[in-house]
Amino acid sequence: MTTIIIFLPTRRVDQRILLQWIREKSCVVRRDRAKKPSRYLEMKVLPFFILCFTTAALADDFKLVSGKEYKNVTVTRVEPDGIVLKTKSGISKVYFVELPRDVQERFHYNAAIASAYSAQQTVNQSTMAAARRGEPIEVISHGAQVDINQYLVLGNVTVIDFYADWCGPCRQLSPSLEQMARSDPEIALRKIDIVNWKTAVAQQFNIHSIPQVNVYDRSGRLVGTVLGVDLEKVKSYAAQAKAGG
Repeated sequence: MTTIIIFLPTRRVDQRILLQWIREKSCVVRRDRAKKPSRYLEMKVLPFFILCFTTAALADDFKLVSGKEYKNVTVTRVEPDGIVLKTKSGISKVYFVELPRDVQERFHYNAAIASAYSAQQTVNQSTMAAARRGEPIEVISHGAQVDINQYLVLGNVTVIDFYADWCGPCRQLSPSLEQMARSDPEIALRKIDIVNWKTAVAQQFNIHSIPQVNVYDRSGRLVGTVLGVDLEKVKSYAAQAKAGG
């Protein structure tokens, strides 16, 4: 349970707006009058103790309309068009259109708002991808959490290399991946330095073995994952990504 204390002027319009927002967010509200303020204060304040039961921190199960199930997952973020889940294999986003109506209502899904948000996200990703398209190789994290979607080069094949400086096999594979990205304008290489096994990014993607290489097609869909030093497998997935995107 999370407690948030907000002090606002006692104007009715402010109170109505806050209460409406709270009702929409399914929070429980207890309103208490503040003690009479000092004569040096120019306006009264009214404390609102907002007791919000945060379901995002609890493990949950979700079943898509297609029948696919996500067991014992945690909702890490709620967006207008979907929810971001932390699973044993990493981070996944599930769109509300894939979920049954009761789950949509639980998270206050609004189709019009979701559509506008998705359209804006597409524009943002395209703009960022265009800005990065001229950079064949980029290190995007040194142990910190990272949103992969912001670094996928839409229209090209994106290869994500999870590595560490102390990893011998990583040092063996890295030059070949970099050469592949430099010699092929349709491939972008994004490198994630996990630093060690306990960093946020290693936990985020559930990394237990490196090097790990993920290959994404032109639309940003994961085509395949390669563990260990297997350049030919990486090239095979990259070829699939080109053909399928």
